[in-house]
Amino acid sequence: MTRSLSATGRRSVVRIACTMLCVSLVGCVQKAYDRTVLFVVDVSGVPNVSTVGVRGANKPLSWREDTPMTAVPDSAGLYSVAVTTHTGGLATEVKFVVNGTFEFSDSQDDSNRKVSLPKTTTGGDTIRFRAVYGKR
Repeated sequence: MTRSLSATGRRSVVRIACTMLCVSLVGCVQKAYDRTVLFVVDVSGVPNVSTVGVRGANKPLSWREDTPMTAVPDSAGLYSVAVTTHTGGLATEVKFVVNGTFEFSDSQDDSNRKVSLPKTTTGGDTIRFRAVYGKR
């Protein structure tokens, strides 16, 4: 003989199932750490440089506006900025911008640059990502 659950019993079963699902999903959250990248870009091949920046996928970077880069003293066309992001990921994507123009915007391959982030779990490690504007 089979019995069916009352409406109250069905609601209790659904609540228990939802609670178990939520608890199991919380355990799947990846821990996040501060990861610092020193971006250095060589723009010596670009004429009349007035602004240099970087855009990217992880805060504080954004695809909507440049994170300004500053000229490296006593260098010929190098610009840099250190960026710390709080993420659990081990990679991010960026593009450099000179005078408001994204690199690779006029090429067949306009994909983003891939940046491997430090694998530390304690923070404090800084990696240096060096690139030449517009060259892979």
